[in-house]
Amino acid sequence: MPARASGDDIPKGPCQFGRKELILRFWQAIPSTIPAVNRVIARILRVARAMECAQGQLDKVEIALREALNNAIVHGSRGDRKKKVAVCCLCAEDKGMLLVVENFGPAFDPTRIPDPTTAENVFSLHGRGIFLMRQMMDEVTYRKGGRQVIMKKAARSHRRPA
Repeated sequence: MPARASGDDIPKGPCQFGRKELILRFWQAIPSTIPAVNRVIARILRVARAMECAQGQLDKVEIALREALNNAIVHGSRGDRKKKVAVCCLCAEDKGMLLVVENFGPAFDPTRIPDPTTAENVFSLHGRGIFLMRQMMDEVTYRKGGRQVIMKKAARSHRRPA
């Protein structure tokens, strides 16, 4: 049985959380490449299935995580294979999961990304990834100048009302 997460247990990096109810299940810094994204998503989904921390909602978790990682690579690392993207997965079987993706590129303000569902932005090439992440997850917040995205998916029994 893995140890409960505390400030000392969680590797330094994007996951500096001391939440006693969460268990650190996965942390990795990956190269800024699409094949690395596919591999890390497969690993995280295996962890989530084993933990049952987002049971019945892994399709939504996968979409949001893929968008966050792709955004980190395309916009944060700007496709530079030498730059790393950090990803962390914390789980609690009865509460859900917490995903953190951090890039080490330039900062950005996510509130300045236009809503892709408004008439004037329907044909825009930007903003759909953030929109999808917000639709798929229960909470999406940004820290560190927009370089770190924190996404939460509650366990089914603890879902927020629609």
